[in-house]
Parts: sequence; C-alpha cells; structure tokens
Amino acid sequence: MSDLLENIDCVIFDFGEVLIELDYPRIIAGFSLVAKRNEEEISELVVTAPLLQELEIGKITPEEFRDGVNKLLGISLNEHDFNIIWNSMLKNLPKERMDILEKVNATFDTRILSNSNVIHEEAFNKMIEEVTGKSSLHELVNKCYFSQDIGLRKPYRNCFEYVINDIGIDPGKILFLDDRADNIAGASETGMKTFLVSDAETQLKELFN
Repeated sequence: MSDLLENIDCVIFDFGEVLIELDYPRIIAGFSLVAKRNEEEISELVVTAPLLQELEIGKITPEEFRDGVNKLLGISLNEHDFNIIWNSMLKNLPKERMDILEKVNATFDTRILSNSNVIHEEAFNKMIEEVTGKSSLHELVNKCYFSQDIGLRKPYRNCFEYVINDIGIDPGKILFLDDRADNIAGASETGMKTFLVSDAETQLKELFN
C-alpha cells in the first residue's frame, strides 16, 4: 500500500465521484425540459437555492424539497417523476471501487463522509444492492456520516470536527479522500491527512494496491 497510509488507523472516503460516478448536468437537463427554462436558470434556481442545503442537512423533508423546487420552477412534478430526474445524476457504481472499499475496510477503520440527501440515498442503496448484494453502504464500512443524518455539511470545519470526535482518535491518524478541493482544505484545517481524488479509477488502485 501507499506510503500515505503509514501511521493511518482510519480511512474516510467521500462517496460522490470517489466511489460512485456522478453526472450533475443530467439533473439540469431533465428539469430544463419540463420547466421550459434554459439550463443556466435551472442551475441557479435548483443547485444554488437554500432548499438544497436544507435538504442535505435534514432541515426539510423530501416532500418539502420537491414542493419547493416545483414552485421555483413553476412545474408540478409528482414524486415519482421528480425523483427520476433528481436521481438521474447517479450515473454508475463501479464494482471494482466497491471491492477496494471492502478490502480497505478489512485493514483499516473505514468510514464514509458525504453531503447527501434521503432521495439520493434510497436510490444509491438500490445500486449498491445490485452491485454488491449488500443492502446499503452501512454494510460495507464501519460507519457512514451522511449530512442529512448529522445535520452538518462539508466543507465546514464543524462537520469534520464532529466526525473526528466521534471516531475518537488523533486526526493525524485519519486519511480523508475527496474529489473537491474545498472539502480537502476543510479537512486539512483539522489536522487530518488528506488526498485529493481527481481520477478515482486509477488513484484508488494505486493508493490501496
């Protein structure tokens, strides 16, 4: 294994774009077709709206989120049709990455820290079951910290401090992997070792060979 893992007791993976492949433009394109608005407007209304952050920290329910987005876009999608568009960004879950995750979990205290939401979690758990036979991410690692459950989001320092306190070890013995530079910066401020993932398919193999 990589020298980066020396003196590491715990490995924390981000989920999106590290373990699962995402395609954010699919959401924008899907809503654009229904709302008859251009994609720039859709992105501004949906992605940057406070509604999304509120959903991701469990402050509002999926029903409230769907109602809010419908109102913002001037549409009236039912739950089923809304969820199809919202979950379209969950592109692919490579089995090879799930195998690596299980391998790492056999050696290290392995955890997931992800900004997520209930709608996506239900969808990606179905993907996990299809690929691994396990019912959820919780069966593949020691613990998952999803933003909607802990009420905190990356890249804010209090999110990382919550996780460190829960694990109960020196942050210098924790390796955190994420695809976003702002999340890596937030984790680094707490003393965690970090690794910026830019090519998950190649880097995960090299790191955990």
